[in-house]
Amino acid sequence: MRRVRTAVIGCGKVGRIHARALADLAESELVAVCDGQGERARDFAAQYGVLAFEDPGTMFAQAGVEAVCICTPHPAHRDPALMAARAGVHVLVEKPKAASLADCDAMIAAARESGVQLGVIGQRRFYEPVKRLKAAIEAGKIGAPVLGTVLMLSWRDEAYYRSDPWRGRLDTEGGGVLVNRHTLVTEFAESGAGDEVIMSIAGLRPDDPDFDFGRHITAIAN
Repeated sequence: MRRVRTAVIGCGKVGRIHARALADLAESELVAVCDGQGERARDFAAQYGVLAFEDPGTMFAQAGVEAVCICTPHPAHRDPALMAARAGVHVLVEKPKAASLADCDAMIAAARESGVQLGVIGQRRFYEPVKRLKAAIEAGKIGAPVLGTVLMLSWRDEAYYRSDPWRGRLDTEGGGVLVNRHTLVTEFAESGAGDEVIMSIAGLRPDDPDFDFGRHITAIAN
């Protein structure tokens, strides 16, 4: 069986999960990793015996990569995704896809123009309870869904938002809690109700004296 030559961009916590999976998959040959912090990329690469790069374009030109997982913070998804598509490399990005609709559109357009696959991680739709719900809906056991409610109990303290300068800011993260945490909720809804989520509403701690409305905004998406 021919294996696909794979790579990871972003050598942080999530990148390590992807690298481990790519190294274990029989269909994958992990050949390279890339990170803007050269030392981190080299340390990461040494664990897997693969090539280390600081620049995605150089990696695509030299490592023969066929498919890449982009595991940087989502505000930095766009540029490596465009470079990958233009190099003829298939792309899988962590959720959310990007920090703005314009970036998402640019990534989709580049993938279409280059004829490569562009995907976004949505692992929770493969959880057994979600799969059973989807199967029940498709089998007509519970009729046609007209309303779905998902309650997600989650907490991020102030240290989380201060851990990176882009977190929790509308201008850099692309939204409030709907983008930061509730991509998981819309994923559940899409898995059960189809590809179009009519409305999603999220709110967090309006009684907090340090409440940042730009971050903890009540969000309505159509």
